[in-house]
Amino acid sequence: MIKRILQKLPASIFSRERVLGVSKSRQKYDLPLAASTTNSFLRLLIALMSVLGLLALSASFALSAMTHRWSEGLAGKISVEIPATDSGGDVIDPSLVKSMTDDVAKILSAHPDVKEVSITEEKKIKELLSPWLGENMVMDSLPIPGLISVTMDEDGKTDLKELEAKLRDVAPRARIDTHESWLTDVVRFTGALQFAATLLLVVIGATTLVAVAGGVRSKLSENKEELELLHLMGASDSYIARQIQKHTMILSLQGGIMGVVAGGIVLIGISMVAGHMSINLIPEFKLSALQKIILVGLPIPIAMLAMITARYTVLRVLTKMP
Repeated sequence: MIKRILQKLPASIFSRERVLGVSKSRQKYDLPLAASTTNSFLRLLIALMSVLGLLALSASFALSAMTHRWSEGLAGKISVEIPATDSGGDVIDPSLVKSMTDDVAKILSAHPDVKEVSITEEKKIKELLSPWLGENMVMDSLPIPGLISVTMDEDGKTDLKELEAKLRDVAPRARIDTHESWLTDVVRFTGALQFAATLLLVVIGATTLVAVAGGVRSKLSENKEELELLHLMGASDSYIARQIQKHTMILSLQGGIMGVVAGGIVLIGISMVAGHMSINLIPEFKLSALQKIILVGLPIPIAMLAMITARYTVLRVLTKMP
C-alpha cells in the first residue's frame, strides 16, 4: 500500500529532497546557493568594482600627498627674481644681473627674519627651463634672470613690501614671489580632483550594493519553492536571511580579494611607468604603511556592506511573501 502511494507521488518531490539541505561546497545551506547562476557574475562584478575602488582611493591618497608636499615644501619660503631685462625690455648684461643678484643675496642674508639664502645657479635655471622650451633651444642666447631661494623664519612678521622696496635699491626690478597665488590654485585644483575621486568611490559603492541586492533577489526568485517549503517547515525569515547573507559575504570577500590583487598589479605597473618619466613638477609619491593597510583591507568593508545589503534585501522580500 505505502509502495503504491510513493509510486504515485511526483518525482519532483524526491529531487527536491536531494537538493534541499545539500550543498556542493563546504558551506552547508538549506538552499542550493552554491549552484546559483548569479554567483560567478556577482563575484566578477565585485572584483571589477574593487579594482576601480582601489584605483580611486589610491588617486585620492596621491593627491592628498601631493598637496601636503607642495604646501609643506613652500611653507616659509619665498623666491626673489632679478629680471634679465630692464623696464624698456632691453636685455641687461649677464655680469650686471649676477652682480645685482649677489647684492640682493647679501641684503637678504643680513635680514633678522631670514634663515637661509640660496642663489640658484645658471645651469640649474637652464635645466628648469629646458622641459618648457625644448632640448633643441639654444639656451646661451636667452637672457637668464637671477633667482634666489629664501627661507624665512615662520615666527617672524616680515613686511615683504618693505623688504622688496629695500631690495630695489640695488636691483630696480627685483620682485618677491611668495608662491601663494599659484599654490592656492594648485590646492584648489587637487581638492576638486579629490572630491571627484571621493564621488567616484561613492558611485562605485552604490553600484556594488545595487548589484548585490539584485543578485540576492535573483537567488530568492530561483529558490522560491524551496523558500516556501522552509516556511512550511517552520524556518523563520531571520534564519533564511542568515544563510543568504553568509553566502553573499563569502562571494563578496572572494571578489574583493581578486579585485585588490588585480588593482595592486595595475598600481605597480603605473608606478613603473611613472618611474621612467622625468616630471619635476610632480613630487615623488609613496604609500604610507597605514594607506597600504587600508588598500589591502578593502575587501573587508566591501564584504560587510554586501552582507548587510543581502540581509536587508532578504528580509524585505520575505515579509512580502504569502
